[in-house]
Amino acid sequence: MGLWFFRNALQNRITSTMVLHNAAPAPDVVEGTILNAADPQAALLATWNSAKIVQREVALRVFSQVIPDEKPLPPAFDDLLQSAALDPDANVRETALGILRSRKHPALVLLAAAQLTDPDPQVRLLGLNALRSVAASVGVPTAISILDDPDPLIVVTALKLLETWSGESFDVKLSGVIAVANPQTGLQESPATAQPMAEAGAERARTWWRQYQAEYQEAAVPPARRPLPAVIAAGDFELPTLEGRPVRLSDYRGKVVLINFWTTWCPACLSEMPELLALQHQHQSNLVVLGVSLDFVPDEHGDLDGPPPVEEQGQAPAAKAAPKLSGSSRQRIHDKVARTAAARKLDYPVLLDEYNEVGGRFNGGELPTTVIVDAQGNISRRFVGARSLPVFEAMIAQAAAPEKK
Repeated sequence: MGLWFFRNALQNRITSTMVLHNAAPAPDVVEGTILNAADPQAALLATWNSAKIVQREVALRVFSQVIPDEKPLPPAFDDLLQSAALDPDANVRETALGILRSRKHPALVLLAAAQLTDPDPQVRLLGLNALRSVAASVGVPTAISILDDPDPLIVVTALKLLETWSGESFDVKLSGVIAVANPQTGLQESPATAQPMAEAGAERARTWWRQYQAEYQEAAVPPARRPLPAVIAAGDFELPTLEGRPVRLSDYRGKVVLINFWTTWCPACLSEMPELLALQHQHQSNLVVLGVSLDFVPDEHGDLDGPPPVEEQGQAPAAKAAPKLSGSSRQRIHDKVARTAAARKLDYPVLLDEYNEVGGRFNGGELPTTVIVDAQGNISRRFVGARSLPVFEAMIAQAAAPEKK
């Protein structure tokens, strides 16, 4: 029995070490390593401190299983959660804010309010949604502060929160600002009537606020220590271009690098390519865009060739690729990516991630995934979903700032 226990403990230590050092582990393996550890709290903390994208996301995902909401937070985990709420990875931010909200954490208002000044409207929405459970005395002034936001969805979301807290009606509907696909660009855009409705509702709310402001406390955010977000090194990688030229991330040290993970069959991926092209053309001196194709990655059924490119969907189906990458199937996928790159007039480097080495590291299976690396080689942002050119511009400006806080 003693020998079996020793071997089992040794095997667990070996597995844990491999998971912590693996650049692109399977998420379920990371989860099992944490939950089955002799000390799950220590395993969770070590996994988080690995400073790797996949490991950190899984650590946050199982956080409440390791430390249930009704249990007090040890100081190290309190610091972890608060730092995670300002993380470069938007998925980590969302999970951390959800945990803080479910625990009714006293720093929630501060950390939710911090999201409201972010250049990414999706992050600002995270902040508003995190405020839903706070007291009206602090929620109302915080929501009032964002009524000048340029995104009508942000404004109307804030107005609906104000309606809940105040019992007033500002005559707005969330259904009136839900984005729809632009038939020309493919990007998700708010209806033309969304902005006027949001502005009118905001003006009604400001009128109400002038009358009732004295009933709410003046400070929207109680004093608290604001933690610093984590610094995560992007590391290095090498992938070939369509022409076979090797490209390394470190080749572009000193510039901001935007890494965009995409496939030929993902409409949202293709819809944002004009924005990425415009971004690259406007910032050639200090920005590099790298488009990493994940067309070689098998789907959930193990099929390699995937759907046809968006431009070719509806045509006669091509022959299915073999289960494993033979020379012919490899060439077929290469040609499919090349056709899409030519059709979209992509003049930034298109890289082929044949073995999902880079996609797996940055968790690029969700599409489109974008990672912005600053000039020092650290991850400035990671997020899922298409963004507009003005949002990209603001993100790049923030990543290029000499001191980002």
